[in-house]
Amino acid sequence: MITYETKQQIIDISKLNLNGSILDIGGGGEGIISRCFGDKVIAIDIRKDELEETPDIGLKIIMDACDLKFLDESFENITCFFSLMYMDELSIKKFLKEAMRVMKSGGELLIWDTAIPPKADADIFVAQLKIVVSIDITITTGYGVSLTRSQSLDSIRKLCKDEGFKVRDITHLNESFLLRMCK
Repeated sequence: MITYETKQQIIDISKLNLNGSILDIGGGGEGIISRCFGDKVIAIDIRKDELEETPDIGLKIIMDACDLKFLDESFENITCFFSLMYMDELSIKKFLKEAMRVMKSGGELLIWDTAIPPKADADIFVAQLKIVVSIDITITTGYGVSLTRSQSLDSIRKLCKDEGFKVRDITHLNESFLLRMCK
């Protein structure tokens, strides 16, 4: 197996301010968004083992992002912290439709993710990250997927726009990005 790894990228969310409720998609594993925003977060993940790894902060629910079990207009904010890279394009489209449904008017969708190059000569893609959660918490980790599809800021932005989201802000973070969309 040949692995393509990004250079380590620093993602600083320590100064991020989100008002209101937060639905965190793919919130298992390190539980980055839960660590940052505590009890304001409902973290969902399709994998129970990923949620079990997450620190005991906020509410954790096993749920598929393509079939959200929440009422319409339930959340002010929806976050995806390196979650879309684990979904195929059809799943991303289904998730975005659901996100639009459960997000309150004026709400915000925040997507941190990475550019994934075409397959080329590698089988596995790994984004190496150093995540600054707070002044006291920095997490060094890598998020990896089988290299079956490419992904870019433009491809994610287009999928979001196709579902009716509007671009609020884009932050380039070397090979990664933060895309802030609103309803």
